[in-house]
Amino acid sequence: MEVARTLSQEGVFGFGLSEPCEAYLLRKAGFIHPILLLSGFEKDWLLDIYSLRITPTVVNLHTLNWLIEFTLKKGITLEFHLKVDTGMHRFGLPLEELDLFLEKLKENPQLKLIGLMTHFSAAEDVEHELTKTQLKSFEKVQSYLEKRGIYPKFIHFANSAGIIFFNEKGNLVRPGISLYGGYPTFKARTYLKLKPVMTLKSKVIEIKKIKRGEYAGYGPFFQAQRDTLLGLVPVGYGDGYFRSLSNKGFASIRGKRVPVVGAISMKVLHLDLTELESPQIGEEVILVGGEREEVPADELAQLAGTISYELFCSLGKTLPKVFKS
Repeated sequence: MEVARTLSQEGVFGFGLSEPCEAYLLRKAGFIHPILLLSGFEKDWLLDIYSLRITPTVVNLHTLNWLIEFTLKKGITLEFHLKVDTGMHRFGLPLEELDLFLEKLKENPQLKLIGLMTHFSAAEDVEHELTKTQLKSFEKVQSYLEKRGIYPKFIHFANSAGIIFFNEKGNLVRPGISLYGGYPTFKARTYLKLKPVMTLKSKVIEIKKIKRGEYAGYGPFFQAQRDTLLGLVPVGYGDGYFRSLSNKGFASIRGKRVPVVGAISMKVLHLDLTELESPQIGEEVILVGGEREEVPADELAQLAGTISYELFCSLGKTLPKVFKS
């Protein structure tokens, strides 16, 4: 909600969401912006779509048929966007079904096609053969519609990577990870500077002194190669901090990187504090982000064998949040 408020203040056109329950929260809070369901819809969502003034996206013929049935029954007109599958083969109308789609649309003037969209598999790689194929296919679809007198008001296909790397971007864009100061790919760092808007902080709640050769944590996955100071931090995989960062991750204390050691538990992890001078219980720990990006999310995610998108989603589920303007 706080993100939506900030975007609203910055003059965002509208919001792209996945489910009506998200739109309900925005409408309840007073947002009057256009809301688009980006990945299609379920049949039993149609009443909410209508009452919450949501713009649905048709992704196949059966979702189009649902709109036809619903609008005829209600005696209403309804605007919608069409998502075409240009090669990613996730959501989107197969191109071979475009003619049948247009026939049904012509027979149902109560439906107004106001947007055309697709999604790219590798928007960060404009030279990839699939990216080139998808761009050409989308241009063909747009041209095909125009030859039949259909000119959608909104043309959109650029996600965060597309915004950065594509020359042509349509007249709407769909930033995701970049809204939070995250990079869609390491290569994007050479094109622009983003400021992370999220920092995950905790504190050292206990310090353990262990001798060379002693073990710590489950497994045990960590054996001290020297006399070691271990700091316990009350964050673990139950909070969305990936267990795959065991013996791989790092945090920041006093601006200095300290390694995550041993197996990450459900609610606690170990940091090796041996290189810090007189570490103290209660010291602040930056686990992700930071004012100076002490712990870059994409670097941490790479160590975990994933992407920063998944890291942000995992960390956002249960941890308490503090918003600062």
